Amino acid sequence: MKAPEFTAHEQERQAALDRSGLLDSSPEERFDRFTRIACKMFDVPIALVSLVDRNRQWFKSCQGLTTPETPRDISFCGHAILHSDVFVIEDTLHDSRFNDNPLVTEAPFIRFYAGAPLHSADGFRLGTLCLIDRKPRRFSEDDQTLLRELADCVEREINLQAASDFYQDLRQSERRARAVIDGTRVGTWEWNVQTGETVFNERWAQICGYRLEELEPVSIQTWLNLAHPEDLPESERLLNAHFAGELDEYDYRCRMRHKNGHWVWVHDRGRVFEWTGDGAPLRMYGTHADITAEMANLEKMQQQNTALSILNDLALDPETDDDVRIRKALSLGADYLNMPLAIVSEITSSVYTIRWFDAPADAGLEAGLSFSLADTYCSIMVEQDDSLSIDHMARSPYRDLPCYELFGLESYVAAPIYLHDRLFGTLNFSSPTPREHGFSETEVTFVTLLARWVAGVLERRISVQTLTKLVEQTPGMLYQYRLWPDGSSAFPFSGPGIREIYGVESGDVADDASAVFSRIHPDDLDAVGASINESAQRLSVWQQQYRTHRGDGDWRWVEGRATPELLADKSIMWHGYIADIDDKKRIQLALQESEEELRRLFELSPIGIALNDYRQTRFLDVNQALLKPTGYSRDEFMALDFKNLLSGGFVGMRDRALSQLQETGRFGPFEQNILRKDGSSYPAVIQGLRITNSSGRTLVWSLIEDISERKKVERMKNEFISTVSHELRTPLTSIAGSLGLIAGGALGPLPEQVKRMISIAARNSDQLKQLIDDLLDMEKLVSGRMKIRLQWQTLSPAIQDCIDRMHTYAVDRQVSVRFEDHYADQELQVDRQRLEQALANLLSNAIKFSPEQSEVVVETRLKEGQFRIQVSDRGPGVPDSFRSRIFQKFAQADSSDTRGRGGTGLGLAITREIMTQMGGGVGFESVEGRGASFWLDIPLR
Repeated sequence: MKAPEFTAHEQERQAALDRSGLLDSSPEERFDRFTRIACKMFDVPIALVSLVDRNRQWFKSCQGLTTPETPRDISFCGHAILHSDVFVIEDTLHDSRFNDNPLVTEAPFIRFYAGAPLHSADGFRLGTLCLIDRKPRRFSEDDQTLLRELADCVEREINLQAASDFYQDLRQSERRARAVIDGTRVGTWEWNVQTGETVFNERWAQICGYRLEELEPVSIQTWLNLAHPEDLPESERLLNAHFAGELDEYDYRCRMRHKNGHWVWVHDRGRVFEWTGDGAPLRMYGTHADITAEMANLEKMQQQNTALSILNDLALDPETDDDVRIRKALSLGADYLNMPLAIVSEITSSVYTIRWFDAPADAGLEAGLSFSLADTYCSIMVEQDDSLSIDHMARSPYRDLPCYELFGLESYVAAPIYLHDRLFGTLNFSSPTPREHGFSETEVTFVTLLARWVAGVLERRISVQTLTKLVEQTPGMLYQYRLWPDGSSAFPFSGPGIREIYGVESGDVADDASAVFSRIHPDDLDAVGASINESAQRLSVWQQQYRTHRGDGDWRWVEGRATPELLADKSIMWHGYIADIDDKKRIQLALQESEEELRRLFELSPIGIALNDYRQTRFLDVNQALLKPTGYSRDEFMALDFKNLLSGGFVGMRDRALSQLQETGRFGPFEQNILRKDGSSYPAVIQGLRITNSSGRTLVWSLIEDISERKKVERMKNEFISTVSHELRTPLTSIAGSLGLIAGGALGPLPEQVKRMISIAARNSDQLKQLIDDLLDMEKLVSGRMKIRLQWQTLSPAIQDCIDRMHTYAVDRQVSVRFEDHYADQELQVDRQRLEQALANLLSNAIKFSPEQSEVVVETRLKEGQFRIQVSDRGPGVPDSFRSRIFQKFAQADSSDTRGRGGTGLGLAITREIMTQMGGGVGFESVEGRGASFWLDIPLR
């Protein structure tokens, strides 16, 4: 089998087929009629109108087949379109091109084929009208002629459709053109050059402000009457050039008088489309567009370009004299605006002073001339605080101001000059004649930008003056140091401070830096030279501290810093400063010495000390006292953090520590077991302090004190107290009972002296018994053997019971107790017995320390999620020296007055332990000499 080749102009052929619109279109009777005729006329079972697409043949009309298309590479029609003649295969089995073709060996089993190519209007072969039979047959020349004629009929249908489509496209194009003309609001004209007869559309008349009927009868004279006289000669020249064939079209922009009297710009374009027999122009057609806005924009752009050119020239001007530059700017601005007077003024309070100006010689202006601000046009601008333009003063709202009467200027434009957000003065241009067309936005913007340029010049001038003064007043020296490849060096610039640093003058080192290096301390000279060489090699910032003298032998510390710059000749220029740091350096050296001493104390401290990063918690430093009990080496320890050292409760301790550090800057003290390297642990007290170092980094100093020995001693003390307490309680109870019976008269009346001694012994034994009970309670609380049974209770009855039990004690002390119950129904989870014990301790202390005839107040409150029971008295209060120890065991104030009231010193310690184990707390407020308020806090949840 041989696949068909592509045609010589395949791309153009395919484009023509695509333009036909036939591919993949619906069946049409006008084509089916011819395939039916073909089947009847030639007695064949299959007749097709086949269109050869890129990779297929598609059947527009099909008789005898159900498939709509087949691949092009096995098609017969692909061969048929290679030539315009009818293509005939009388027996496919005897043709090597087709005998093994799938369309031959399989359905539809083609044995005979005849195809007549179908041509487009432009001659491309789009497909065929073809005949197919399943048996071989003869196909004579007459048959071929008849098939060709039938194919011509199919071609006619194809091309008639294309012609119809073209006609529709043409009409659509005409409609689009008319819509474009109407949409763009372009005027049109038609001119008979020979007769002068013209036709204008309505838009042509509207551009000049007329209705078309107002201009009738119209002719070429209508245009000539409206056109600007100055534009007619050029229009005539262009027309003649077009008539002579020198220009393809007539194209001219001219002015036409509007009905209202002003001029509008129009753009006329036209072309001769008909000529007379002797070659003269006959009919000309064209468009007429309003370009007034475009011409205004063009004029604006020209103004802007001119303004930008002036500003650009000023910016690039190499002139260094600021006075010359400003006067030049005034001259250029005056020429641009066509105004004779240009001034830069300075406004000081209410005084207007001319600083620079450009004006005719007879204008009477001079630098330094001053006026009252209120008498100048600039007073209007200052009041408005913005740029100001006046086209015609006599017709403006400002015509009654004194400045108009004094100076008589008709046109004026000005902009403020601001230096560092403060009004310096104005840039203004003026003229004794009004402006015919007023000031454009571009012109006002130009004056504003020019004022900013003047401000920039003045700011730089002031900055240079200020910098010069600052350099003169700057401690130390500012300088430039240059090092050439041959090793020579100099200070091209050095401030007057060089005298204070080196004792030389700037001129002494402008060409040779040797005088400076001779003033450097011999011990520092090599280091200074090496640092300069390193900075030169790496082009890195040079910084060095060293000693110099000013010729008097007094060595002083200085510090230099400079940034290097590689120049085109391979020399290096440093820009920097050198400052006297003698006092700071000596303090630094002293601090270093002090720091070394503190380091020795740090290492010799018997208490473990650690320095940690606040954010990351890692160790930065530790002393030997901390390393020793842990068994770690320094390197091993520095790889740890606190969570590796704490045997338990790290999260809770960390959270408490961070909370306290954030609130107070300190944390602890906390008791915590520290893990040793071997896995054992030892008890320690941990507390710390947050600091911020000089670089702004937040650090934490921690003290970790090994309290193993203290715990051992405390344990021995507790065991001793427990033993003594138990051994004393039994005989003491018996003694107290016996003394009580005797004192009560159980053995009969006693002599007064004996009775007094027995009473004293009974009271002391009761006090000793109370001490033993408190010791036992404290020991149980601390050791955790005192059971706390929490139950939901209404607290008011428990508080009242406690007050009632203390009633007798209060009466004996001549003190009253008042209960203010603000939350009578409040229920909380507490151990009632222990709560009453804690409250009794507070009540007994309040009664004990209250003066006679005073009142103790018990009240309930809610505060910050806590239920508070508060006991307040009018006693002497808590001494300042005793506040930190008040809740410690055996703690009592030392004054003789308070000591005389007795007590074991354990009541408040027991109270704190009870409240802690119930999840609450205890606290107080007191002003010495004005009473005290103690409270118990119980969580609401």
